[in-house]
Amino acid sequence: MSYSIGTMDMSEIKKLSKQKISRAAFLAAMPILAALFILGLFLFNSHYTEIYDSPRVDNGTADFKNTELTARGVGCNLAGEWEFFYNKWIATDDYAGAPDGMISLPDVWTYKDFGNGKLPRGGYASYRLYANNIRSGVNIVVSRNHSDFAYRVFINGVLNASGGTLSKDASKTKVTGKTEIKRPYRTDGGPVEIVLEVSANNVGGFNCAPWLYAATAGVSYGTGWRSVNYTALGITTAAVIISILSYAFFFRRDITVPCFMLALYLHFLFSKDMMYVLGVTPAVSAVIGYITAAAVVMLFAAHLYRCGAPIKRSFAATFAATSVVFSALLFAFYGTPLAPIFGYIQFGVWLSPIIPIAFNKSFSALQYVVYGIMYLLILSVFFFELSDRLGQLVFGTEFIFTLELMGIICCLAALYLYRTAKTARSALRASELERELDAVKSQALIAQIKPHFIYNSLTAIQARYREGMREGDKAIEQFAAHLRLITDSKSNDIIPFDDEVRNVLNYFELENLRTGGKVTLLLDLDYTDFNVPVLSIQPLVENSVKHGGLRCKDDGCITLSSYRTDMTAVVTVKDNGHGFDATSANDGVGLSNTKKRLEMINAELTVESDGGGTTATIKIPLEQDR
Repeated sequence: MSYSIGTMDMSEIKKLSKQKISRAAFLAAMPILAALFILGLFLFNSHYTEIYDSPRVDNGTADFKNTELTARGVGCNLAGEWEFFYNKWIATDDYAGAPDGMISLPDVWTYKDFGNGKLPRGGYASYRLYANNIRSGVNIVVSRNHSDFAYRVFINGVLNASGGTLSKDASKTKVTGKTEIKRPYRTDGGPVEIVLEVSANNVGGFNCAPWLYAATAGVSYGTGWRSVNYTALGITTAAVIISILSYAFFFRRDITVPCFMLALYLHFLFSKDMMYVLGVTPAVSAVIGYITAAAVVMLFAAHLYRCGAPIKRSFAATFAATSVVFSALLFAFYGTPLAPIFGYIQFGVWLSPIIPIAFNKSFSALQYVVYGIMYLLILSVFFFELSDRLGQLVFGTEFIFTLELMGIICCLAALYLYRTAKTARSALRASELERELDAVKSQALIAQIKPHFIYNSLTAIQARYREGMREGDKAIEQFAAHLRLITDSKSNDIIPFDDEVRNVLNYFELENLRTGGKVTLLLDLDYTDFNVPVLSIQPLVENSVKHGGLRCKDDGCITLSSYRTDMTAVVTVKDNGHGFDATSANDGVGLSNTKKRLEMINAELTVESDGGGTTATIKIPLEQDR
């Protein structure tokens, strides 16, 4: 006959199976969602001109016949093939020669060969585009913010826009990253020659595409957007400060969350979105932005580790080393076709904390979803910025970071509320468990102090005194120790296993006083460095004595053993009696109390009994070493 106490039934097994399936699905879904997001991004990028009705730029010309500029909410992106002139300023120097060839924007000229050998990364250049069929009387501006170089634009030979200080000497070039001069050009219905001159640089030229806007004469385009950016900065700053204070004061020990949010906010400040507002140069923005991005991922991983995710300590060292190596390679080859390769490899490294999210068995369904959404938002921010900096996108990413940062803050707020509710539930459950423990202890006291047990013990002690004063005194001491153990158990919830073994030995000696020493107790203790609830082993020995029929045998024996397997301490109480009905025994106070005591330390009790004896097995989980 076999009976299990505190073990998993079929519903619990199905629940665990569902949890494993859910974690596997989550792990598979995250890279799939990331891949779909990246695919969707580049599909949008490749069809941007059709989506926003921008003219297609081919072979140095763009036809605006079907484009109504004045009714547009966004500008026209002039991505496509431009005429290219290497180391020439055709408008400033009145150069009338033929172009070296055609080059696509966004792209770099590094390693391009137009018949005179591969071009180096450095130098200056001009790009030319002819725009046809622009309606007469429209004020237009061609510009590009967030550029890694100084540039100026001429429309039909007239300066239209300028950013930074241009020079044919890279050491004298000043890059500001924003368009500082905008002089709208009023069209007359005829062809428009657009010349883009790029200052000497070491980033391989114009690795982005300029924009053509309809503007009001004398008004600098983008003033309204800059005001929105300031507003977004103020709202985000307030939200971040409130969130940091909430986590810092409520969860004082979890410093990873405030540090993570601070790193994310610093990344926001030095992003390309805010570079224009704060006046930070592109080089400073790129370096600090990359450092803070790596810090965000490492702090996110540190937070997951504190939440129980199986992240090894070597993760931080490996991640830091990989970030340094590929960051160095990215900046070393920036402005070449190799830069995107190193950049996207680094992005792949940033994906790594997704795996610990999936394998954290302690996460609830809400935590899986919220952490997954939050990290996808973080990665999408990084991917947008990386692609934009590397010239892989034709559209601007302004305000995307602002919106996604607000989404991340909402995720953190959800986790904050969840953790607060969980703490409240834990406190309530702790209070309930304390009341249940007191009730269990009271039942244990009632069960242990039985009138017939005391009567039989006193009778046995009296018999001992007839044998001699020393034997009687020893019996009295054992009886007093047993009563003291029962009385003091209310103040000692958990005790070392060695102490419980002494309790068992003391109880067994008292039983032998009554039974004349007919039963033998053997100890086989290989591992004792763990704790157990008080009076959790002794009732199992008592069941063997009372129900096992050991007194009727000449070789009645009980074996108490303990050993360790992996992260579990195992205790067994085994006898060689005739066995008993474990189902009916479970209804008794002794085993019922033992079961409840062991459940409070997440231990499992199994009782198996047949004609060959009874075996009670306790499995106690041990704390994992960090």
